[in-house]
Amino acid sequence: MEQQEMSALDAYLNRVYKIIILMPPIAAMMAAICFTIFKLIGWYAIVNTTALIIFDIFNLTYLTIAIYLFRTCIGKDGLLKPGKLKTGKIFISTIILIQWNFISYMVPAREWWAFAFFFIVLAVFFFDMKMISFVTIGIVISIMISWTLSGDSLMLQSGDYFMPDLILRVICITLTTSTLFALTYFGGKFLVEELEKYVNYDTLTHLLNRRSMGNYLQAAHRHAETGKTTFCLLLLDIDDFKKVNDTHGHDCGDEVLKYVAGTVSTSVRKNDSVFRWGGEEILVLLDMDEDKAVEMAERIRQDIEKNSVKYRDGIVVNVTVTIGVSSYIGGRSIQDMMDDADAKLYFGKRNGKNQVVNILPSDHEVEINT
Repeated sequence: MEQQEMSALDAYLNRVYKIIILMPPIAAMMAAICFTIFKLIGWYAIVNTTALIIFDIFNLTYLTIAIYLFRTCIGKDGLLKPGKLKTGKIFISTIILIQWNFISYMVPAREWWAFAFFFIVLAVFFFDMKMISFVTIGIVISIMISWTLSGDSLMLQSGDYFMPDLILRVICITLTTSTLFALTYFGGKFLVEELEKYVNYDTLTHLLNRRSMGNYLQAAHRHAETGKTTFCLLLLDIDDFKKVNDTHGHDCGDEVLKYVAGTVSTSVRKNDSVFRWGGEEILVLLDMDEDKAVEMAERIRQDIEKNSVKYRDGIVVNVTVTIGVSSYIGGRSIQDMMDDADAKLYFGKRNGKNQVVNILPSDHEVEINT
């Protein structure tokens, strides 16, 4: 089964699931290792050996299950399996509550309640109110019970600190802040990236879409009006694209479109912008004068022409494009430039295709203007 085009929500859930499903078990395993080392070197004699062994086994089990869920969470369609999402939520909630209670009662002479937020925040990124409520209520009830059972030992008095406690305290704070920063950074980064991708980029070609184009064009136009810079537009159309769709199907047409988009993207410079204008048309914004823009357009045309699209069942499609070039001239509006590029593209399509047009014959200009 081929992978489907994912929505922004699907892409976000895929990424956040993989992060959250592994982070709590890894943090739990690190805590187990830390307590075990402290016990072995004699720093934490108060920790019961049997409880510590059970604690280590539990955490190793958590990590094993987490790795399994991580490796099996994505279906053949590229989407997170619905059942896995529910299983993951239950799994993480269970880890959080068991881990919280295990540590609180195994090492009672610690103010673990101060780290309650750390445990609760592990569930935040699923954006599931039922899950957050369950975890929060469970931790609050556990805190109330622990205060009732061993309230005197939970808060250390001044002067009661000793080296292992200080080291463990530093480790806990470091792990807590590091985890919070990691969750915030990666969760926010991936969410913003995915939302930006689906808002500003075309999902088929991965080019900037028509919605985002206006901001780029207006910024280039404002800079050009100062007289310090200039810019050009290339309007590119795939020759005989309808024939490809009619002959080989729309899937083949999509492959042709992706090939052209990829070739254009790799041909231009990093500070240039490429947009899917619509259908089989692509718009390129070049921060350069007309002579260089024509050279760039010709290079793009040649790069596209020299290779073919190899489709299934041995189908080979030769691809060519026609390009209209329009340059900024003082006082010219963006719409004027778009109309100019379109007119040149139209002329090229009617007069042989597979060419770059940056100058219209005078008689054609009269025809267009009238």
